[in-house]
Amino acid sequence: MRSTSLYEMAALSFIPLCTVDGPITPPKVVGRGGGVVQKSYPVTGTVRGERLSGNLRGTSSYDWMSGPPGIGTVRVIANIETDDGMVIPVNYEGRADITNGFEKSRGIASPVFGATDLKYLWLNVTQVIARGFIEGDRIHWDWYQVVEEG
Repeated sequence: MRSTSLYEMAALSFIPLCTVDGPITPPKVVGRGGGVVQKSYPVTGTVRGERLSGNLRGTSSYDWMSGPPGIGTVRVIANIETDDGMVIPVNYEGRADITNGFEKSRGIASPVFGATDLKYLWLNVTQVIARGFIEGDRIHWDWYQVVEEG
């Protein structure tokens, strides 16, 4: 049964923004206790898309916390150096089901941008959803711009 409200919600669409691919580097354990293990991974990789393309650069980190019962939490702080030389800070956080182990995990995250260049300011008001998975020693993310239909 559909609820009624004063404001009708529009349907949402997901427009591909870019892919992010990179190696999984050896982690540093930064916290442990209460059934939770927190690891920090250096971040490197490529960002490829028609509207956003470049490389992850500078001081970046990928924190992974795992705790019972198979819940993974990912937190990323990174900089994207675009192909035209701009630097765009990006942070994202999400969750993953690690019931079957880290190597087979899939996750969902939500990147938030801090662009300062006029060409990329549109990213700051764009809602993005990322879907990622691990394959071997690499991590892959598909990022989508969320838009209202109609």
